[in-house]
Amino acid sequence: MGLAACAGILFADWLIAWPAWLWLAIVLPAAWLFHSKQSLPAGWLLCAAVFAFVHYTCDRDPLREQLTSVIKPGGAVSAVVTGVIQDQPEPDATGTGFTFPLRIESLQCARLPQARQDGEVYVRVRDFPVVLHYGDRIRLTGLLRRSEPPRNPGEFDFVNFLRRQGFSAEFESGGNYDHINLLMRDAGNPVIAAAQRSRQWIGDAVTLEIRDDPNIAATIRAMVLGTREKTPQEVEDAFVASGAMHVFAVSGLHIAMFGVILWTVLRALRIPRSITTLIILPTVFYYVFITGLRPSAWRAAVMCSMVMLGIPGDRKTSLLNSLGAAALLLLSSDTQQLFQPGFTLSFGVLLAIAVLYGTFRRLMEKVYAADPFLPRQLYSPGLKARLAAWDWTANSLAVSIASTIGSALLMIHYFSLVTPVGIVANLFLVFLSLCILVIACAALTAAAVKFAIVQASFNHFNVLLASFSVWLAKVFAAMPLGHIRCDASRLFRGDLCELTVLQLDGGGAAVHLDTPEGKHWLIDAGGLRHYLRTVRPHLSRTPVHELDGLVLSHRDTYHSGAAGNVRSTFRPQNEPELFAGMELYPDKDVRIRCLFPPRGYEAVLADNNCRVFLIETRRTRILLMNDAGFLTEKALLEGGEDLRADILVKGWHSDDYSGLPEFLNAVLPRAVVFTSAAFPAGELAPQWWKEMAALKGFALFDQSRAGAVVVRMEKDTTTLRGWYDRSMFTIPRPN
Repeated sequence: MGLAACAGILFADWLIAWPAWLWLAIVLPAAWLFHSKQSLPAGWLLCAAVFAFVHYTCDRDPLREQLTSVIKPGGAVSAVVTGVIQDQPEPDATGTGFTFPLRIESLQCARLPQARQDGEVYVRVRDFPVVLHYGDRIRLTGLLRRSEPPRNPGEFDFVNFLRRQGFSAEFESGGNYDHINLLMRDAGNPVIAAAQRSRQWIGDAVTLEIRDDPNIAATIRAMVLGTREKTPQEVEDAFVASGAMHVFAVSGLHIAMFGVILWTVLRALRIPRSITTLIILPTVFYYVFITGLRPSAWRAAVMCSMVMLGIPGDRKTSLLNSLGAAALLLLSSDTQQLFQPGFTLSFGVLLAIAVLYGTFRRLMEKVYAADPFLPRQLYSPGLKARLAAWDWTANSLAVSIASTIGSALLMIHYFSLVTPVGIVANLFLVFLSLCILVIACAALTAAAVKFAIVQASFNHFNVLLASFSVWLAKVFAAMPLGHIRCDASRLFRGDLCELTVLQLDGGGAAVHLDTPEGKHWLIDAGGLRHYLRTVRPHLSRTPVHELDGLVLSHRDTYHSGAAGNVRSTFRPQNEPELFAGMELYPDKDVRIRCLFPPRGYEAVLADNNCRVFLIETRRTRILLMNDAGFLTEKALLEGGEDLRADILVKGWHSDDYSGLPEFLNAVLPRAVVFTSAAFPAGELAPQWWKEMAALKGFALFDQSRAGAVVVRMEKDTTTLRGWYDRSMFTIPRPN
């Protein structure tokens, strides 16, 4: 029934535009069929139909639909909103502002026919001197935005995020003419407010006297409370690559460890199993409460309670049945959970453990077992110790292998990553995480009874464990083939050559070349502002484990500003400095020739030193002009070089003319890919130039409309596709 509910939700999400009466026309016959037939298939059909209708009903958002009709994607309108903050504000990616969900009490906007009094908006505020907290009632003036889909492959889909999290729109405040007024404190739910205060108290208690080391303090808070907002990026990367990122989120692992601690203590006191279970269940939900009522923790607690509820009644627990019941309960409260990575990973891993654990456990038992004809009473102390150690190791390995296999496809889907090293890494890192949680509980007990010296001692011991965990995660992450980046859509793509021209704002540039042999080269790295948002997600999703080469066209902030970040993360094997007449071969079927500038050439402006590259592969020629201007184009025309190309990729010189008619006549491209940024003014493509290029018969890909442009060079054809607007142009095989 849980699987039927998931199928119904997916079906409804695919056909969300159906009218309500049509969904009812499915639900009512399914109910009649189940009532008349009383069969399992009829029950599954009824469950799928009911959850489909629930998802259709819950996914409708009147405010979002109104904004869709009056604001274009990426547009914004002025608005005034009053509401209550629904979660503790967190620092944004820039570090200069905060983000938080706001429940709308009043929304006034000139584009909307009447003021809205429902829905939630995702708020970004900047330059607000007052510290905001959960439950604050505030009034904001700013911009109500309709977010747009990602413009580059691999970018975070913010539109989908807002929809799945139940937000109607995005609201931005903090401009020169915006006002933020704090109207009232403590206007939120008192239960959630108490949970937030408990969370803050625990975070302060487990980091007492170690806050002078913010990185380790953030790591301890992450392992105890699941807070990741201050965890260093390199630490997160190490745990992700080692397959142990789950130790940083209060989820099934933390709930299980907390339950194990309680079970061990209560059973040591000789409390019966049934009473122990009745004590653990409310305590687990209290742990969820004090850690901030996070959805992942709540989901894990529900799953844990479903598994343990059979113990007090002496009923045999079925993990598969418990998972199905937990899925039905959670999805009935919020059908959007099915589309969240945490939900699918949690249930996918537990489903794999339920199905595969027994098989791997039996295989482990064959590796090391005592003589079956030897009575247990005759076991020596050494044999008992060895058998106990192997039993623990076998259990841990069986669970780790099953969970790694179960999460592999989901990890590829969500993160383009497979972590074989996680099978071994989890044995150590999960145990260390358990130790850190045990010592944190001891520190909290000392804090509750005001033993500050004992509390600080426990915290300092946790510093050693956390430091060792981070070091160990980095060791596992650095192991050869320990983690492999993989994209399912590229496994059967053949030997095509692909060039992706990323669309970066402000005149930035980065071009990714993926050769037929699977070599990855990056031409320009974009600016620092582009790295985390676009360049790194694209390379990680493609996927790129290490770059085979990095080539920079010129010293421009938005072309080479992120080169240092690219070097530290993707470790390019080659960084050639090319001059006119030089060539390099990324693989045997691809050649990159540098046409300009000659060696020793120096100009005052960086754009006049811009390198021009000609990429030749599969009988397709691509000319990369970057930000070259009038002087460079004239030098190329006078040099007598064969400039003919099937595709021309160009930016705009910030202070000079470019794209001269005679230059276009010499290149004669079939298609032109060009940037067109509204700011700065020099990066905006002139209208007359676009009209001239269109009259010449060139297929134009304006990246302000098309987004990133993906060029796929196959044996017979070359295809250009705009990532954002889905525009497409095919160049037949040239003679």
